[in-house]
Amino acid sequence: MPDWRALKLSVVPFIGSHMQKPGTMSQVKSGLRLAALTLVFFGIAGLFFAGVTYSFFPTGHSRALGLVFLIISTSVMVVEMNRWVKVLPGILGFAVLNGLIMLFTGHLLNDSSIPISRLDALVITLFFLGSSQLSRTFKDRKLNVVDRVALLAFAFSVPLLIGFNSAREQARGRSAPLDSIEFMTMGIGLCCLLIAWVYDRIQRRRGHNGTGGPDDKS
Repeated sequence: MPDWRALKLSVVPFIGSHMQKPGTMSQVKSGLRLAALTLVFFGIAGLFFAGVTYSFFPTGHSRALGLVFLIISTSVMVVEMNRWVKVLPGILGFAVLNGLIMLFTGHLLNDSSIPISRLDALVITLFFLGSSQLSRTFKDRKLNVVDRVALLAFAFSVPLLIGFNSAREQARGRSAPLDSIEFMTMGIGLCCLLIAWVYDRIQRRRGHNGTGGPDDKS
């Protein structure tokens, strides 16, 4: 007479091991998909930065090529906005860390020979910190037209900020402190995110009041 208990103990682990394989494969596929999306994201971001730089600061670069880069990258960014808005707070978090390092070291992170004032480093850090906090509010809601315009305007403000400062540094031959146009660029980018957040809050409040209308009448 066969030992059914022993047979059961031998079959269950066998079935369990086969049931775990699809889960492992799905995790591997998910990881590969995430890595691919990350590479694509940075590729599009690089194309966007190059497009803005070539188009608005065409020193030694083709403006026509910059416009082509800008059209391609902007189109992809608009279509895939629901995806990259979820990783935007993390990227801005790295920018905050970069600003803190510049604040404590007194020079650019990628070039220690170029000094930066503590005040400018503080302003840049606060700009990215505020942007990071506001960008978190886009993750948990469906993006509307105001959100999309605000995010796209903010996306343009970052390379423009870098471009304006780099152009003045090249003209002066040394590090250039933040100028009024850079403060204006940061202000516009931050205000766009703030306006989108305020608009969403107003819409939520209107929707809440709308659902509560019948109860108020009774």
